[in-house]
Amino acid sequence: MLVRTDVAIEDGLVAEHDGHSYFFCRRGCMDDFTADPGRFITSHHDAPTPTDAPIVIDQGMRLWYESCSCCLSDAHPEVKAALDAERDAAKQAHADPGICEVAEAN
Repeated sequence: MLVRTDVAIEDGLVAEHDGHSYFFCRRGCMDDFTADPGRFITSHHDAPTPTDAPIVIDQGMRLWYESCSCCLSDAHPEVKAALDAERDAAKQAHADPGICEVAEAN
């Protein structure tokens, strides 16, 4: 999940662990993390590089597409394009821009 670090800092949703800062969107997620960081942290050495990482479109991405496709497009343009292509194939309209300030301004 993408989290605006400036908002997380302002809201006090930052946890430190093993020399790294972790930013959260809400208190419950931060509390879960601080209770058991090992449950959430994986080795960055085992993560695929961006060039070999497959596009994973899970239910969360689909909900993001429905609620704010312009923000999804900013963060993951390849996912937005894939979901638009799915809609095209099914002869369905693309999702509306969304609920954020950018979408509202347009």
